[in-house]
Amino acid sequence: MPKPLSVSSTTMRLRHIEVFHAVMQAGSLSGAASLLNISQPAASKMLAQAEHSLGVALFKRLPSGLKPTPEAMLLFQETKTLHASLDRVRHLARNLASHPGGMLRIGCIPSLGLSLVPRAVAAFTRLCPEVSINIRTENQQTLSALLLAQEIDIGIAFEPAAMAGIAIEELGRARAVLFGAGSDWPAKAPVHLRELDLSKWISLDSMDPLGSIVNATLAGFDEAGRVPMIQVKTYYLARALVESGIGFTIIDEYTAQSAADTFAVRQLEPALSVGVCMMTSMSHAGTQGLKVFVEQLEKQLARIQSLQASELRAQAT
Repeated sequence: MPKPLSVSSTTMRLRHIEVFHAVMQAGSLSGAASLLNISQPAASKMLAQAEHSLGVALFKRLPSGLKPTPEAMLLFQETKTLHASLDRVRHLARNLASHPGGMLRIGCIPSLGLSLVPRAVAAFTRLCPEVSINIRTENQQTLSALLLAQEIDIGIAFEPAAMAGIAIEELGRARAVLFGAGSDWPAKAPVHLRELDLSKWISLDSMDPLGSIVNATLAGFDEAGRVPMIQVKTYYLARALVESGIGFTIIDEYTAQSAADTFAVRQLEPALSVGVCMMTSMSHAGTQGLKVFVEQLEKQLARIQSLQASELRAQAT
């Protein structure tokens, strides 16, 4: 059985690795030469040099073409990771050339990508137009992994679980709201949790931050033993089920407000909310751009909470 090969333990040059990877991808020298925009003889020469450096034959030369050896298959597993890293470096270099101010890489859960993050990004771009921005939406666990891998600069989520190496700071709160058919409850008036028919309830997973808050509140009303009609793990699925005519759900205000106007969004009694938190890597020094973006997030949350307070005062009069 061939011994595992490690790119870091060989004397292969980077260009040799690129040629080898291209041959594995394309399946032929001519295809590799085309990928690398070099001549076929040049590709053949560099592949031979790579094999000489390793002291291992990577391909069998057959009349039908090149056939990878077992050693080549092992090496390819490592070069795929290296190739992905090189692509990220090239992408960053291109962005730095186009945007000397640098790049801000933002990750957020889908709910916060609907309105909060876009508003903060809009304000940020007006203040820092020279900074390139990359945004991706993922679940909280994936955001944590991306932070630890230094692939994003900030993650934004609802009360993420503590994880070694990641700093978590609450920036504000998002209200929990009742979402369902418009005819189910009185217009505009808050609805008490006691009034809900839980046999029609589409609940969030009890391990979800908001799901946990709702379940704990119901437990205080001696409703802990009530089983929801459907339990889901994502806010979007809960909303989609309601939009399909199935029951009601309790979700965050951002997910609910992005739905069609034919569905009702009602305030709850007692009022429930979940923390909007930023996640950053403890080993990653924050940039000035990141600081400005966080300030814009905080301003957007403060603005939303101020509007909510005004709405509550208006309802009370």
